[in-house]
Amino acid sequence: MQLTIFDIKVRIIRKLVQWRKWGGSHTENILKGLPSHLRGGKIVRDALKELEKEEWVVPARKTNEIHYSLNQRKTEEILLFYEKYCKREE
Repeated sequence: MQLTIFDIKVRIIRKLVQWRKWGGSHTENILKGLPSHLRGGKIVRDALKELEKEEWVVPARKTNEIHYSLNQRKTEEILLFYEKYCKREE
């Protein structure tokens, strides 16, 4: 199964919301949470670029790595997206 940019965005937003990484709380582990064959891939870079362009994720360069957090100013949009696409049926 080929993952799309949308699928990667869903995974990234799901992880950041579940980990409560808003504003000053950020993580570099977002890429480590993806399957090894996707890490560093063009599709992941493109998905992150789109999320940055939409201002949903905020990059921060720390210790020679890029850390990501969710933009608090876009909380409502992000949570609506999360509710619609990211929440797993239980």
